[in-house]
Amino acid sequence: MSTTKDRIELCEEILALIERKRAQTGDEMLGHAVERAIIESQFQDLEQEILDNPGAIEPWLIRRRRTEN
Repeated sequence: MSTTKDRIELCEEILALIERKRAQTGDEMLGHAVERAIIESQFQDLEQEILDNPGAIEPWLIRRRRTEN
């Protein structure tokens, strides 16, 4: 999974699988930690891409603070 597109597609498939399993089991918290980790990872990747190449939005960029759970 070397490209951003491939990583996003893989994450999308994993999140869809989690949703299907939640629907099957009725457990809304099933896979919550995995889901959160995937979403956080995607935000970090996006943030890094923007910071590496901000283009016209550079003057308005502020690094978001990460909270430790």
